[in-house]
Amino acid sequence: MLRVGILLALLLGAVWLTTPAHAAPPVCGDRATVLKSLSNKYAEQPVAAGVASNGGGIEVLKGPDGKTWSILFTYPDGPSCLIATGEAWQEIAFAVSGPKA
Repeated sequence: MLRVGILLALLLGAVWLTTPAHAAPPVCGDRATVLKSLSNKYAEQPVAAGVASNGGGIEVLKGPDGKTWSILFTYPDGPSCLIATGEAWQEIAFAVSGPKA
């Protein structure tokens, strides 16, 4: 029983040490303002969009040659928030195979 307690304490300690002290608040604002900012700063433009189950909109934006990308979520009756950003976006071509391809 003592072994299990020690193992659990070590595991929880490892998780605590790898968790950031504080998470950065999301960047939110008026959709047009957020889009203009991403365009001006990174030359990012929308390349894909969809509607979430709660009625909100989700958009993928990318810069020239995929050097940067952002994912923007717009709440149904609220602001638009950046939910992810990164570098090195890559397009993937999917090939359909099988008898009806």
